[in-house]
Amino acid sequence: MPLSIDRLKTLLQEDIQDLTRLSEILNKERTALKERSNAAIQELAIDKSTCIKSIEHRAKAKALLFVDAGYQIKKGEFEKVIAEIPDESLQSLWRKVNVGLRFCQDQNTINGKVVSHSLKRVNKLMDIVRGQSNKPNLYGSSGKESTIGGLNSIAKA
Repeated sequence: MPLSIDRLKTLLQEDIQDLTRLSEILNKERTALKERSNAAIQELAIDKSTCIKSIEHRAKAKALLFVDAGYQIKKGEFEKVIAEIPDESLQSLWRKVNVGLRFCQDQNTINGKVVSHSLKRVNKLMDIVRGQSNKPNLYGSSGKESTIGGLNSIAKA
């Protein structure tokens, strides 16, 4: 069965709409993280999850179109097939989706770093409250920081 180009175009156009929406959500999430607005962060997490699930569902539908047309699911296979189809609008949609995916991934990585830095600040403050010493942090075998040394307790029960 030949590849359904019209159906693929429709799925790609829907991807572009959702990726635009996801980008907006990620921008709002970054603002909410900076403002430490927990209610907004939780609401945006739900919106982000819904949007991502929709994109993932369409990714499966696109893969099924390729499989039904006799192509294998291997890295780079879909790009080769798209490049060989003499349809500029299809190729343009494919490029826009890939650019949008990378852009959203970069935005999400930045938001993750903001969360990570906030968590480190909270952990350092908690260390101070717990009375832990300010020994230097070293990286362990898992790649995470850990403090080497003992604890300074304020009181014993």
